[in-house]
Amino acid sequence: MHRLTNQVRPYAWGARTAIPDLLGTESDGTPQAELWLGAHHGAPSSARSADGSAHPLPSLISDAPQRVLGPEVTERFGARLPFLLKYLAAEQPLSLQVHPNAERARQGFDAEEHRGIPLDAPHRNYRDPHHKPELLLALEPFEALCGFREPEAARYDLRDLTCELARDLRGDLADADTHRALRSALTRLLTLSEDRRERLLSDFVAEWSTCDRRGPHGRIVPDLAERYPGDPGAVASLLLNRITLWPGQALFLPAGNLHAYLQGTAIEVMASSDNVLRAGLTGKHVDATELLEVVDFSVLPIPYAQPEFLDGRREYRPGAPEFALHEIGPGRITAHLPGQGPCVVLVLDGQVELVAEVGQGMTLSRGESVFVPADSGAVKIEGRGHVVAATVGAASNVVVGAASGAPVGSSAGSAAVARAAASVGVSAGATAGPDSGGVTRASVPAAPASAHRSRG
Repeated sequence: MHRLTNQVRPYAWGARTAIPDLLGTESDGTPQAELWLGAHHGAPSSARSADGSAHPLPSLISDAPQRVLGPEVTERFGARLPFLLKYLAAEQPLSLQVHPNAERARQGFDAEEHRGIPLDAPHRNYRDPHHKPELLLALEPFEALCGFREPEAARYDLRDLTCELARDLRGDLADADTHRALRSALTRLLTLSEDRRERLLSDFVAEWSTCDRRGPHGRIVPDLAERYPGDPGAVASLLLNRITLWPGQALFLPAGNLHAYLQGTAIEVMASSDNVLRAGLTGKHVDATELLEVVDFSVLPIPYAQPEFLDGRREYRPGAPEFALHEIGPGRITAHLPGQGPCVVLVLDGQVELVAEVGQGMTLSRGESVFVPADSGAVKIEGRGHVVAATVGAASNVVVGAASGAPVGSSAGSAAVARAAASVGVSAGATAGPDSGGVTRASVPAAPASAHRSRG
């Protein structure tokens, strides 16, 4: 096993104290948004060996992939760690974004390579040929926008508004075809002409702010408009479900799901990719044409992820072949992690002992992490604390209820994930109308009894 030294990403939306508190360091007052644990080229971890030497984790893997990753993982993904684990601390909203499915990522990457667009070009959409499904586990109340709500619910919230943009959006959302209604409304917002955009958006925000709108969307438009003036993403937020995850709740974001994280601290695990298409709430490149081809305009149940309880841990396998997430604790713990491939372990609180089948044991305290190579075998974790670990997903991640031939990550696969989630008790999507007083609510499954807010 190898202790890890990990890099912090200082994005402007990051909190200033959460990650320093986790790591036991002093805050310097600057945003510290994400702690990356893995071998992603953008900020790879450093792995320390028993002899005290340190090596970039990608080098450790490439030098002996069969030993470090295991034969099966190497055969499936090559000599690379297919997942990235993050500790995410958001003080301000992230961009409104979507991720492509695997096929679209490959095609987009190849096309931009053929056109000779540099990988680091600001206007590049596809920086690698991989999809980027994500799973987020809340450590404290976590606010997010996630997936489309019923067009009628958004249309009802626009009632009585007389400005030009509100009237046009009401017309778009009146279409009986929900896909067409949502596509028309989002297309309108993302393609406002330069000479009219500022006026249309400012008129909308001003009128919305004078209305007594209650419910989850009441303050979101003026709040986002204040942070991102002239950005259509502020108005586009009305098309989406606004949700709160409670500590211990998880959300799976497949390809095509339009979303934005608003505020909170969470663990995130994802396929190791940089492919993000942005719709707004950002100063970065927005390719509206490409994004509109990638977004899944289905109105689906909110994709909460439900864990299985195995060997003293809660295991999340939402259907992505690249990763699974395991949560252990908080409290007195004795658990076993699977030993079929590599594993990254992070201690959120307390102190635990890791004992692998092969090699020496290791004691980890709050904020410390370790990379467990495949040849270490299964790992036993004991102690008192709160631990998360990422492993590679199963070779065949079939979502119960998935449409035949619909791979996870496709739009059909995204719909299948949501239908399957609904079949095991995940809530239905948000609905609203005149009888509900215009309040859009998504029913949220109760937080597990083990839910705990880790410090930081």
